[in-house]
Amino acid sequence: MWKFSNNRTFKQLLDEKKQDILQRTNDGVQESPQFQQLISLLSECRRKNKETDFRLVIISKSDLLRLSSDAEVKVANLFKNKIFLTNRIVYVDFDLSVIDSNNGLFPARNNEARRYFASISNTDDEWIVFHIAPNATINYFINGKDYGDGVFYTLEEQENYEQLKGVNQLQDVLDEYRISLTHQNTYLKFFVPRSGLCALYKLMGSGETEATFVSKHKYLLNNKPELLFHEDLRNYIKQHMKVFVLREVVLENLDRLDIELIDEGGNDLYFIEVKWVGTSIHKDGNKFGTAYEATPRIKPDAVNQVVRYICKLFEAKENIKIGYLAVFDVRKDDLPDTGDGISEADVPEELREYYPRFVKLKDFRVKNENPR
Repeated sequence: MWKFSNNRTFKQLLDEKKQDILQRTNDGVQESPQFQQLISLLSECRRKNKETDFRLVIISKSDLLRLSSDAEVKVANLFKNKIFLTNRIVYVDFDLSVIDSNNGLFPARNNEARRYFASISNTDDEWIVFHIAPNATINYFINGKDYGDGVFYTLEEQENYEQLKGVNQLQDVLDEYRISLTHQNTYLKFFVPRSGLCALYKLMGSGETEATFVSKHKYLLNNKPELLFHEDLRNYIKQHMKVFVLREVVLENLDRLDIELIDEGGNDLYFIEVKWVGTSIHKDGNKFGTAYEATPRIKPDAVNQVVRYICKLFEAKENIKIGYLAVFDVRKDDLPDTGDGISEADVPEELREYYPRFVKLKDFRVKNENPR
């Protein structure tokens, strides 16, 4: 259950709904029987007449308010009209006769398409734009405002979403992410660049040659690398999964979940705690900074932290399913997985009932193969 009183997104949603209600009250057209009849007929006819693309039906406010008395027949005829069938956009009058049309492509991206449809309705002509989805859901645009329950505005966005993976395929997505970490344009963002290592060499007055120093310390991470790892993993999941991805969700006692995932149904909660092992540069850039090894950083500290979060989520009556521990291993040597040997015995006795919901992911090994 969401904690609505502290949920900024929920408060924003309430504010948006308040504005919708005010708009409806001030305008009145959405509450008219003609509007309600037309939107119902458009949805019903779309269900009866299957379509794979999105369509716009556009009518002026004045024509809508004097809608034909036999609108049911006229809308049914419209959906069989060759002009309607061969054009994405049709303008109709009070009699549902087509007065204009075009087959121009909609903007490919959802937000661009939404703004485009809203702009059509925001003119002196006072057009009302009905956006009809293949599944018969309808969004509508009045005075530059959008309403309705549809999620997608374009076929491209719908197809892209359908290709995304569900929460039950998280492991597959994470395996794909491991591959992306081997790509130079991904891993370079985590490491101090060659120029930074050369500057550090001069500052530290090392007795080695510059080339030896750079090669020896090519695994040196940028300062506060956990922020880079959080964002990179979070963005990858967001781009490849249907889940709702949140970041650094604050629990009641100010503990933070690094990445929170809500399944595509909006019910089940998963989270990922991100840790790293290796060495980062100092914030001043003039010496080595933080260094972490697997023990005790991961075993037992991080394990206890994740299981404790699971406990707290249960106590808060959240529908928590799994708490994952993701470790980015950036140590120079190829060492065993930081999760080797982890067991229920590493967790305090009072937390062990929550251990079955804990999953230590295979380490994300990050190598700076070709520093630049």
